[in-house]
Amino acid sequence: MDKKKLYLLLQSILCVVLCALLIAAVLGVSSEGAARKAEDPLARIFTREKAAAALAPILPLLLAAAAMTALGLVLQIRDERTARPGKDRPPHEREPRGAVPPSRLRLLRAVLLVLALALIAAGILNGSAQDVFGKAVKICSECVGLG
Repeated sequence: MDKKKLYLLLQSILCVVLCALLIAAVLGVSSEGAARKAEDPLARIFTREKAAAALAPILPLLLAAAAMTALGLVLQIRDERTARPGKDRPPHEREPRGAVPPSRLRLLRAVLLVLALALIAAGILNGSAQDVFGKAVKICSECVGLG
Protein backbone atom coordinates (compact mmCIF):
# COMPACT_ATOMS: atom_id res chain seq x y z
CA MET A 1 0.00 0.00 0.00
CA ASP A 2 1.51 3.33 -1.00
CA LYS A 3 1.72 6.36 1.29
CA LYS A 4 -1.14 8.21 -0.36
CA LYS A 5 -3.60 5.35 0.11
CA LEU A 6 -2.42 4.83 3.68
CA TYR A 7 -2.91 8.54 4.43
CA LEU A 8 -6.43 8.51 2.98
CA LEU A 9 -7.30 5.34 4.90
CA LEU A 10 -6.01 6.79 8.20
CA GLN A 11 -7.86 10.04 7.63
CA SER A 12 -11.09 8.18 6.88
CA ILE A 13 -10.75 6.02 9.99
CA LEU A 14 -9.97 9.08 12.11
CA CYS A 15 -13.04 10.87 10.74
CA VAL A 16 -15.35 7.92 11.46
CA VAL A 17 -13.98 7.46 14.99
CA LEU A 18 -14.25 11.19 15.67
CA CYS A 19 -17.88 11.26 14.49
CA ALA A 20 -18.74 8.25 16.63
CA LEU A 21 -17.13 9.80 19.72
CA LEU A 22 -18.89 13.13 19.15
CA ILE A 23 -22.24 11.39 18.78
CA ALA A 24 -21.58 9.39 21.97
CA ALA A 25 -20.65 12.59 23.85
CA VAL A 26 -23.82 14.35 22.70
CA LEU A 27 -25.99 11.38 23.63
CA GLY A 28 -24.28 11.12 27.03
CA VAL A 29 -24.83 14.79 27.86
CA SER A 30 -28.40 14.61 26.59
CA SER A 31 -29.32 11.49 28.57
CA GLU A 32 -27.70 12.83 31.74
CA GLY A 33 -29.55 16.11 31.25
CA ALA A 34 -32.86 14.36 30.70
CA ALA A 35 -32.41 12.35 33.90
CA ARG A 36 -31.54 15.48 35.85
CA LYS A 37 -34.46 17.35 34.31
CA ALA A 38 -36.80 14.61 35.51
CA GLU A 39 -35.55 15.11 39.09
CA ASP A 40 -35.62 18.90 39.01
CA PRO A 41 -37.58 20.51 36.11
CA LEU A 42 -35.99 23.93 36.72
CA ALA A 43 -32.39 22.70 36.77
CA ARG A 44 -29.91 23.93 34.20
CA ILE A 45 -28.95 20.72 32.50
CA PHE A 46 -26.64 21.99 29.77
CA THR A 47 -23.74 23.95 31.21
CA ARG A 48 -20.34 24.85 29.83
CA GLU A 49 -18.67 22.65 32.39
CA LYS A 50 -20.66 19.57 31.37
CA ALA A 51 -20.02 20.20 27.70
CA ALA A 52 -16.31 20.75 28.34
CA ALA A 53 -16.13 17.58 30.44
CA ALA A 54 -17.82 15.59 27.67
CA LEU A 55 -15.66 17.02 24.88
CA ALA A 56 -12.30 17.13 26.70
CA PRO A 57 -11.40 13.48 25.98
CA ILE A 58 -12.19 14.01 22.29
CA LEU A 59 -10.10 17.19 21.87
CA PRO A 60 -6.78 15.41 21.05
CA LEU A 61 -8.50 13.38 18.37
CA LEU A 62 -10.14 16.51 16.96
CA LEU A 63 -6.76 18.26 16.83
CA ALA A 64 -5.21 15.20 15.15
CA ALA A 65 -7.97 15.22 12.51
CA ALA A 66 -7.42 18.94 11.87
CA ALA A 67 -3.66 18.39 11.59
CA MET A 68 -4.14 15.51 9.14
CA THR A 69 -6.49 17.62 7.04
CA ALA A 70 -4.01 20.50 6.98
CA LEU A 71 -1.21 18.11 6.07
CA GLY A 72 -3.29 16.69 3.22
CA LEU A 73 -4.00 20.19 1.93
CA VAL A 74 -0.35 21.21 2.08
CA LEU A 75 0.87 18.00 0.43
CA GLN A 76 -2.07 18.05 -2.02
CA ILE A 77 -3.14 14.50 -1.23
CA ARG A 78 -6.49 13.83 -2.87
CA ASP A 79 -8.62 10.82 -3.59
CA GLU A 80 -8.54 10.44 -7.36
CA ARG A 81 -11.74 8.38 -7.33
CA THR A 82 -13.90 11.35 -6.34
CA ALA A 83 -15.54 13.35 -9.09
CA ARG A 84 -14.41 16.91 -9.60
CA PRO A 85 -16.46 19.58 -11.32
CA GLY A 86 -15.37 20.14 -14.88
CA LYS A 87 -13.09 17.10 -15.04
CA ASP A 88 -15.20 15.37 -17.68
CA ARG A 89 -15.68 18.46 -19.84
CA PRO A 90 -13.37 19.15 -22.77
CA PRO A 91 -10.63 21.76 -22.12
CA HIS A 92 -12.25 24.43 -24.31
CA GLU A 93 -15.48 24.29 -22.22
CA ARG A 94 -13.79 24.59 -18.82
CA GLU A 95 -13.61 27.89 -17.00
CA PRO A 96 -10.20 29.55 -17.14
CA ARG A 97 -8.09 29.26 -14.01
CA GLY A 98 -7.19 32.94 -14.12
CA ALA A 99 -3.84 34.66 -14.14
CA VAL A 100 -2.76 33.46 -10.70
CA PRO A 101 -0.20 30.64 -10.93
CA PRO A 102 -0.98 27.46 -8.95
CA SER A 103 2.06 27.93 -6.69
CA ARG A 104 0.75 31.31 -5.53
CA LEU A 105 -2.70 29.85 -4.96
CA ARG A 106 -1.13 27.13 -2.83
CA LEU A 107 0.76 29.75 -0.82
CA LEU A 108 -2.38 31.89 -0.43
CA ARG A 109 -4.36 28.88 0.79
CA ALA A 110 -1.65 27.98 3.30
CA VAL A 111 -1.50 31.57 4.60
CA LEU A 112 -5.29 31.71 4.93
CA LEU A 113 -5.32 28.36 6.74
CA VAL A 114 -2.66 29.53 9.23
CA LEU A 115 -4.49 32.84 9.71
CA ALA A 116 -7.80 31.06 10.31
CA LEU A 117 -6.21 28.72 12.85
CA ALA A 118 -4.58 31.67 14.63
CA LEU A 119 -7.89 33.55 14.83
CA ILE A 120 -9.70 30.43 16.08
CA ALA A 121 -7.03 29.97 18.75
CA ALA A 122 -7.33 33.65 19.75
CA GLY A 123 -11.10 33.27 20.07
CA ILE A 124 -10.72 30.19 22.23
CA LEU A 125 -8.13 31.84 24.45
CA ASN A 126 -10.20 34.98 25.09
CA GLY A 127 -13.30 32.97 26.03
CA SER A 128 -15.44 33.74 22.99
CA ALA A 129 -15.77 30.08 22.09
CA GLN A 130 -17.33 29.29 25.46
CA ASP A 131 -19.87 32.09 25.05
CA VAL A 132 -20.81 30.98 21.54
CA PHE A 133 -21.05 27.33 22.64
CA GLY A 134 -23.21 28.27 25.63
CA LYS A 135 -25.59 30.24 23.44
CA ALA A 136 -25.73 27.44 20.87
CA VAL A 137 -26.57 24.89 23.56
CA LYS A 138 -29.36 27.10 24.90
CA ILE A 139 -30.82 27.73 21.46
CA CYS A 140 -30.68 24.06 20.46
CA SER A 141 -32.12 22.80 23.71
CA GLU A 142 -34.98 25.32 23.47
CA CYS A 143 -35.73 24.33 19.87
CA VAL A 144 -35.91 20.66 20.79
CA GLY A 145 -37.99 21.49 23.82
CA LEU A 146 -35.51 20.45 26.49
CA GLY A 147 -34.94 23.90 27.97
